Amino acid sequence: MWQELDEPAQAFLPEVDVQETRSAVVEVRHRLDTVESQVLSQYTSIAAYAHIAQQSVDTARAEARADLDREKDVLLSLIDRMREVQHGDPVGADAVQRLISLEARFDQINDLFSQCLRNQEELANSIASLLTSRAKAPARKAATTKSSRSCDDLELVS
Repeated sequence: MWQELDEPAQAFLPEVDVQETRSAVVEVRHRLDTVESQVLSQYTSIAAYAHIAQQSVDTARAEARADLDREKDVLLSLIDRMREVQHGDPVGADAVQRLISLEARFDQINDLFSQCLRNQEELANSIASLLTSRAKAPARKAATTKSSRSCDDLELVS
């Protein structure tokens, strides 16, 4: 018939040891796939971070270079202006004239400040003398009032 009885019958399911081995292999394969995906994701994120860091370094380098170029330009322009001033350029004469004008203004401010201080001292002296003269006047008045009270008290006692 379709199956010969002389052949040993094979079991429909494999033996228990073979099943355990196959399930262990499947589990190890699954774990290996998980670890591989984790390693690939970490590699991808590290590569992205490295790219971002490289861009940051390049940006910082470009900014530092631009700052250096600006500082060089400023220094060179200042040196050129100093050379022009030393060679008698009218711009330098204008700067000297402005300095002279500023010194004159500061002298005027200094004089006005000194005058203000003198006025304040005079005012303080005037107030002090006014207060001392008023302090002496009530003391005299109090002394005369006190002596008249003493006489009244004496008259009441007697």
